[in-house]
Amino acid sequence: MIIIPAADQADFFAINVFQVRPENQLRLIDCIRDAGDPAGIPGLLSMHLLRSKDGTQVTNHMHWASREAFKRASAENPVIDATKAAIRQFIEGDGPRPHEVIEIKPRA
Repeated sequence: MIIIPAADQADFFAINVFQVRPENQLRLIDCIRDAGDPAGIPGLLSMHLLRSKDGTQVTNHMHWASREAFKRASAENPVIDATKAAIRQFIEGDGPRPHEVIEIKPRA
């Protein structure tokens, strides 16, 4: 297979993988859920939370309309600021990791 970046893709993905102690996994998830409706954040197209079965990680996969929408919301949205502050008590480590969509084409 040849892996080719999708040149026409304007969307932006940010993926946070939070390291947690097993006793804090559900607390972290509840904290993010209690932050409010993600549909109210301009530019956020979708958000998915995933939890590891061993209880040590929570992944927040966010699909944004653009990198600019992500930056704007990260800098200006009070809900995001409050959520970041609230989750710090539960996490051992984190980090947004930008990702790009790739197109997979079969060989000719």
